[in-house]
Amino acid sequence: MSQATQIEFARLVDSYYQRHQNALKLGHPNFRNDGFISTATMSGSGGFVEIRCGPAEYHAEIFVTTLKDQKRWSLADLMSIESIRNWMLQNQPNTSGKSRLEAEIDSAFSLLTEGLKGVPNFEWLH
Repeated sequence: MSQATQIEFARLVDSYYQRHQNALKLGHPNFRNDGFISTATMSGSGGFVEIRCGPAEYHAEIFVTTLKDQKRWSLADLMSIESIRNWMLQNQPNTSGKSRLEAEIDSAFSLLTEGLKGVPNFEWLH
């Protein structure tokens, strides 16, 4: 990953964290750059959230780890829950006026604040 992409990823995660921090019970993002992959980790009382950016097309991916059941939820795992799947179908990333990376990070934070609300496994986020 280019240094410019790493910097942009960190800037976008920080920006969206600032916008959503009052709605989420997560600490500030900690960033780790490991070769071609950058990871932002935000911890809460019941687990932590990772947003990762890396090859092949430098998409942002989200993972939510719940401490209660020691499970790491990928987006595919999250979408196996009907209410989350329905929310995702109604709230596709919007690239109008922003880069694909920004749209994906925006969507990830919206999922955390809105899409996971009311789902028992993720109550610790709100």
